[in-house]
Amino acid sequence: MQTLLPGALARVRDLFLDFVDAATVDDTEASTGGITETAGTAARELLAKTRASLRGLDDDALMLIAASAREPSQASEAIRLSAAIARLEPQRAAAWFAAGLALQFANRHAEAIPPYRHALAIQRTFPNLRNNLAGALVQANIDINSCEILALLEESVAANPNDTNAWINLSRVLPTDTDIARPLEAGRRALALAPHSALATNNYAMACREAQQWDEAEQAARNACQYAPNDASMRLNLSMIELMRGHFAQGWRGHEMRWQGASELASGRPVFPKPEWRGEPLGGRTLLVWGEQGKGDLLQFCRYVPILAERVRREGGRLIWNSFPEMGALLSRSLGGQCDLYGAGGPVEALPPYDCEVSLLSLPLIFDTREDTIPGPTRYLAPDPAAAARWRERLAEERRLKVGLAWTGSLAHKRNPFRRIGLERFAAQFAACLSDVAFYSLQPGAAAEVEAARAAGFEIADFSTEWRTFDDTAAFVDSLDLVISVCTSSAHLAGALGQRTWVLLDVNPHWVWGLERRDSPWYPHTTLYRQKRFREWEPVLDEVSADLAKLAGEHREKQAR
Repeated sequence: MQTLLPGALARVRDLFLDFVDAATVDDTEASTGGITETAGTAARELLAKTRASLRGLDDDALMLIAASAREPSQASEAIRLSAAIARLEPQRAAAWFAAGLALQFANRHAEAIPPYRHALAIQRTFPNLRNNLAGALVQANIDINSCEILALLEESVAANPNDTNAWINLSRVLPTDTDIARPLEAGRRALALAPHSALATNNYAMACREAQQWDEAEQAARNACQYAPNDASMRLNLSMIELMRGHFAQGWRGHEMRWQGASELASGRPVFPKPEWRGEPLGGRTLLVWGEQGKGDLLQFCRYVPILAERVRREGGRLIWNSFPEMGALLSRSLGGQCDLYGAGGPVEALPPYDCEVSLLSLPLIFDTREDTIPGPTRYLAPDPAAAARWRERLAEERRLKVGLAWTGSLAHKRNPFRRIGLERFAAQFAACLSDVAFYSLQPGAAAEVEAARAAGFEIADFSTEWRTFDDTAAFVDSLDLVISVCTSSAHLAGALGQRTWVLLDVNPHWVWGLERRDSPWYPHTTLYRQKRFREWEPVLDEVSADLAKLAGEHREKQAR
């Protein structure tokens, strides 16, 4: 750090570090500038020298110290110095702002929030403070009221209508489900102020995506990639739009940026000691293929295992498949015979010997998948025949149409509030069908919701406590006549089993469901029901109810023959 600081700052730096090592300043004493009695005379003398040096440091000098945190090798010292300055000048907003800024430059966003709040309490209008605090709150993913973030940013643009960074952040955080016009307008204001900003352009692309303005979304995302060609997150965002629109040739290539472009994925990627396979000739090597991300992704893309196995054999190699233990025997029974070795879970160190590795979700690129070359028969997964037969026997006396319901995805998924419907809404909508339809919960861990629905008069059976793995669930699903699901793993499981499935989609669903169409090239027996506007499920449920009543009537007539 010393090499980047002018001589005066370097001397202050040395004093600070000596002082920090010699004395402890706690939060209570910092408010009065005091130090502990144990610090001793030497520390007091150092404190006096340090304070004297501080008088000559303007705000720009404090920002220079904080900016040194951009360099990983200097971040620790920059953070220490900035924190020491703030504690020694506790009534100086610039000092607390610099302390937060240093932490933010080091990507320690959650830690930056307290010093920013100190600065806010001293001088709310300090330049860039409200915008930076809002950005730290967003980056830290802290479960707070988003109203605070919006208020900070709206204050910023009200005080300075040309605050580019605030408009950029505002376009990102304004809710799209209540008033899509506002984030679109914020995005346009940001672009007007910074027309070649990759971040502003990318945020505008995401707002256009939520607004279903697909041509403009794709063009803006493409522009963002041109402005920041090395930014993996922007290439990944473009690929999501391309895949959503069915532009597979371009989309698969960008999809490979997911490990660098999505922090939530990068942190969960196993570290393999062997190289990644990118489709080059295997030459007799042993290939490890493994499942990534969610269970739905695994269920969807495991269809590639047979064509992968055929290629591996053709090139004289061996194939090892490592899957998720939650699948039980479902995948090993259905597709495991295609591999030389199948396993589920366990640490990387415990894997059998292999020469290279590939994720299931990289196989569409390697096999150059287009809509008309999506692999797999209609039913590429098969339940346990004996278990499925037992369920059919248990449900044999039920003459009504048997329908499984899944009403929510993972509560931890950031888009689950959009895709979730809730059993209570299903119950209100489908109550009129009870004379002709028997409903079954496919939602594990939802006993309270099931009981509430029953108490409200909605008859629904729940056998989920008997299922330990997806293999157990598959045997039950195979005994049903229909599955009605939101976008979650139940929809993928039913689709992979070739079961008749109706999937209810929010306005901006996962890319796999495409746009506008009612069918799915991935699951031929699946019908898609789409929202037209955010959170408006009533028209969707009305349509589903009408189709369900028709199907139930056909079933009743068939049973009467």
